[in-house]
Amino acid sequence: MENDLKKLVGQRLQLLRQEKNLSQEEMSERLDLSLSAYRKIEYGDTDITLTRLNKIAEIFDMPAVELFSRIDGNTQFNNCQHFIGYAQHNNTVNLSNPEDLRALIKANAMLIEMMDKRIKQLEESQRK
Repeated sequence: MENDLKKLVGQRLQLLRQEKNLSQEEMSERLDLSLSAYRKIEYGDTDITLTRLNKIAEIFDMPAVELFSRIDGNTQFNNCQHFIGYAQHNNTVNLSNPEDLRALIKANAMLIEMMDKRIKQLEESQRK
């Protein structure tokens, strides 16, 4: 299951990269990764953190929430017992564990707060 999700994320990131007309070399440079390390992300051979996904969103010039939405697409995970998303320490979140759910909610709240601050910054820059 984990490998399927990593491969799905990698494939979606590859499609988005191609939409933006960026090469793997350009992405690896912008992410300060070796080319082989970046390729492992696209091939689904390595875990990707929320911090790295946020940096990818910046490179694609889109909010992180939009990137997450584009990665998710129409994929349904209704029958999954685990959701890979709280990747601060490359952990798997067990949806039946209250502590994992709290950690996931906290991570999402922090992401929302960060995006709210970014929206306010953009609104302020447009007023000037």
